[in-house]
Amino acid sequence: MSSFSGPLAEELQCSICLNVFTDPVSTPCGHNFCKTCLNKYWDNSQICNCPYCKEIFNQRPDLKINTTLRELVDHYKKKSAEKKPDVLCDYCEKRKLKALKSCLVCQSSYCETHLERHFKVAGLKKHKLMDPVSNLEDYICQKHERPLELFCRDDQICLCLMCTVTDHKSHNTVPIEEESEKKK
Repeated sequence: MSSFSGPLAEELQCSICLNVFTDPVSTPCGHNFCKTCLNKYWDNSQICNCPYCKEIFNQRPDLKINTTLRELVDHYKKKSAEKKPDVLCDYCEKRKLKALKSCLVCQSSYCETHLERHFKVAGLKKHKLMDPVSNLEDYICQKHERPLELFCRDDQICLCLMCTVTDHKSHNTVPIEEESEKKK
């Protein structure tokens, strides 16, 4: 998932992996994806269509890197890395310390002191911790307000556990980490 935020980041984000583009390519209908993501999508699909608008292509398009978009992504990544502020602890009152982890269940970021409870309290030990991010809402299901923990291979999107019970009941889903490792 993308560590960038803002309107430009959304335009530079692959709708399959939800990260900023890597080797961006364009479909004949004009939508952009990471080359690897689109190839894997088509490899796992019975028809060759656009993952975004579902336009069907008679034959699999020959994908070429969109060099203009790649240069824009590279420039954006460089600028974002230069001005990326530290994520601060949501619970420090006087002097805000740098967060070590963000919790998807609590939807908060924690410094070393405030994070301790997540390792000691039984109910908190099961919470999903991740490296600190300022845009925690991007990791939460908009429909169910729960952490995005699964990846639907049928629809190529991230899901929460509730999504698998409702809209994606019979779909092929795997933990996000498993899919992420597979794509590396």
